[in-house]
Amino acid sequence: MHENTDFLIIGRIVRPFGMKGEVKLLPITDHIDRFQGIDFVYLNRTGQYEKIEVEKARIAKNAVILKLVNVATRDDAENFRSSTVYIDREHAAPIDDSSHYYYDILGCTVKTMQGDIVGKVFDIQNAGSCDVYCVQPQNSPDGEVLIPVVRDIVKNIDTGKKEIRIEVVDGLM
Repeated sequence: MHENTDFLIIGRIVRPFGMKGEVKLLPITDHIDRFQGIDFVYLNRTGQYEKIEVEKARIAKNAVILKLVNVATRDDAENFRSSTVYIDREHAAPIDDSSHYYYDILGCTVKTMQGDIVGKVFDIQNAGSCDVYCVQPQNSPDGEVLIPVVRDIVKNIDTGKKEIRIEVVDGLM
């Protein structure tokens, strides 16, 4: 399932928080501080991205507490439980040249340094010490190749060309 790439996931509302219409959000971003001073977020609960104003936001341990405009009670906040929270690309946190947005990697063709096609990235998992690209092999629609995102293996990522070049090491495939 591919999301609209004009919007980036930044968190998921896990539950109401308190009695005054706040929600607890689990951030899905490397930049948790991005929520401080945020003016709005987007939700997609009906198939359309809906812009929701943020009255205030605060960081509490590894979560974010959001007070959304026009959400006044715990019952109102309950309506947002399990909602995915997005930001548009224009207001996304800046990233450095060596980083890439998740959705820019999905669908990239993975090729060896010799130009042989391995397959396409269909998912990204975090393995603790590094991310792992889950690749559907070109010749095996039911198969999966796991590519650890480390310098010895992933040599080049060109999201403009939707191409990732890898060095095949023993035991990789």
